[in-house]
Amino acid sequence: MFCFSQFHSGQEKQLIATLEELSQVSGVGEGGLYFAGTKDINYRFSQRITPHGDCVDVVNGYAFVTWYKGGMDNRNLMLSRKNLNVSNSNWVTIEFPHKHVGQGGELLNGTGIRGDSHNTAAIGISTIDDTIHIIYDMHAYRSTSLPNDFFNYSVSLKNKAFVPDNEFTLAIFNPKQNYLKSGGDYERMTYPMIHRADDGSLIARYRQGGSGNGDILLAHYDGNVWSNNWLFHEGTLVLPNRNNMYGGERFLNGKFYTGFSIRYSTNNDTNTSNGYMLNSGLYYAYTNGIPKNQSSQWFDVTDNAISLPIRNNINPNLDPVQVAQPGDDYGTASLPRSSSDPAWTVTENSAIHFVQRVDNRNVHYYKLATDINFSSNVGGLIPNPQTRGEIYSYKNHVFMVELLGGKVNIKTTLEGQSDWEIVYTGTESINFDHFDAFVEGNKLYVYLMEDTTNNTPGVGDKRPLYFQEFTLSEVDVPVLISLEAEDYTTASNDINVGTGATASGGEYIDAFSSNQFIEHKFQVATAGTYDFILFAANRNRDDSIMNIEINGVLFEDVLITRTFDWNIYLETRIQDITLNQGENTVRITQRRSLSSEPDKIEFDLKSALSINDFDAQDIVVYPNPSHGVFNIKLNSQNLQYSLVNIQGQVLEKGSISQNKVDFSNHARGIYFVELSNETDRFIKKIVIK
Repeated sequence: MFCFSQFHSGQEKQLIATLEELSQVSGVGEGGLYFAGTKDINYRFSQRITPHGDCVDVVNGYAFVTWYKGGMDNRNLMLSRKNLNVSNSNWVTIEFPHKHVGQGGELLNGTGIRGDSHNTAAIGISTIDDTIHIIYDMHAYRSTSLPNDFFNYSVSLKNKAFVPDNEFTLAIFNPKQNYLKSGGDYERMTYPMIHRADDGSLIARYRQGGSGNGDILLAHYDGNVWSNNWLFHEGTLVLPNRNNMYGGERFLNGKFYTGFSIRYSTNNDTNTSNGYMLNSGLYYAYTNGIPKNQSSQWFDVTDNAISLPIRNNINPNLDPVQVAQPGDDYGTASLPRSSSDPAWTVTENSAIHFVQRVDNRNVHYYKLATDINFSSNVGGLIPNPQTRGEIYSYKNHVFMVELLGGKVNIKTTLEGQSDWEIVYTGTESINFDHFDAFVEGNKLYVYLMEDTTNNTPGVGDKRPLYFQEFTLSEVDVPVLISLEAEDYTTASNDINVGTGATASGGEYIDAFSSNQFIEHKFQVATAGTYDFILFAANRNRDDSIMNIEINGVLFEDVLITRTFDWNIYLETRIQDITLNQGENTVRITQRRSLSSEPDKIEFDLKSALSINDFDAQDIVVYPNPSHGVFNIKLNSQNLQYSLVNIQGQVLEKGSISQNKVDFSNHARGIYFVELSNETDRFIKKIVIK
């Protein structure tokens, strides 16, 4: 089969993340709370409580983080702030009298010592009145059992969020309340979040109810008062549809989005689980503007209006917000299991990306705004949401923060693609255990707890907290044509395709024997000089060789780079080969049997064969996107065009007539139009909607 993973011309932008500063949040001798000990005795659910949940906010150049004071004899709610406008400024911290109550209030009532990882502390800063809001330490509690702590809310006095450091003390806060708005029902709440809108107002959200049987409520703060709670997602339905939502909401690019999975109330019953264990499905909806009440207008993925509250149905034909069912697509068990919330984002170009984990495999669903359906992939370098990282976007890049081996890793792909690569790996001597992240503009902030398991002084329930500040930017990178080795056009008999987590796309050519070959035919839009690059594993031999033939030019006995490991793929390069516009052919033939395993082939454009490219400033292609008709503004005669798809295939050629082209007979999607005359060439990405 033929596969062309990407088509490019000229340069493309690569996302880079630059670590600007690493600072320690907790002071000397202090640390964040960590639930050490034995599960179901010392803690329930997870050992993680700091940092956890919606615990970071960054606004006006100030970072705010919430945490609980370690160890279990302390447990106080803490709020720390850092002025990022001042280089190497110190963190200042407020200690609240409230202490983590433990699972079901056991610590408070003296009946046990168990910590509860659900009891996160959400923070939001309203820039209307510069107030700090914290909702914290609750897990479906009732006022009858915890009359003073079933719902915990602390809010600062007005105009106190950005006071000088010496004034940032407990005195700027009002006494703790058990409500946002007096007289409202705040019992049995869990998973608080606080979102800030562009106008500085806030949206609070929480679940009311329990696992598999809960509703999501929202409330709006207008800079003066909170609204009543209103029902956003109704999960307390009759069986078999009873469920609750696992996921969250986010303001992005002037809209408010929700992305989630659901958990049926029967999720652990093999007889009545509705076909899935724990969580299932991917769901998506959005609203334009700020949702202040239940009458706000929401839309599904096809931009059709839907009404609130959102209700999920086991019949997907009756569920307007379900966009995918990973359990059906990639489940390997009889009852597929999704054990985490989905990670998701929407880019500034309205591309949607979801990452979920099904039966211990990572799956990725994604679509451009112009795509009708989602594409999906499994395995490989797809980020793992079990790290509790979240997917974010910057311009047309999608990225995710992970911890690998205790170090921060940042992986990225372009919107509408699943070609993940690592662009940052931490080099600190510190190993981290878990984190939360926050993105604001071109800044990424990562809030982490140190893994002190192997450091005797730090073992236990008090661990250092750190904060990293990254700058996100783009650099021009050489454009590559990329061919997966296993996606050959023709090959010799008995070619074996193996699978491996470190291989590009999760597959490679296995047991490549002497005189076996694979051949790829592929399309090139820009003729020119390229470097040929073969990525292959070669564990054992310094004399592994191949014959490589490119468009009839034979390179004999090419020495394949030794990697010393079958799971590592390194490059072997042939410089300055020529590719033609249109179809090209590359064949690789194994000469030393079983000495190497090809993974992928790349062609790196060094220079195009055009002489005088058009000045891009003198060319306008509009409207873009369009329904297929594009106007061409260019002072040139005898202009020719070629329409090329993202697989590099030339779909149509012709002459420009009356300064326009009509591609309305082609399907919706992304294309490239190449404009040329005898000496010049210009390539423009276009979108047919």
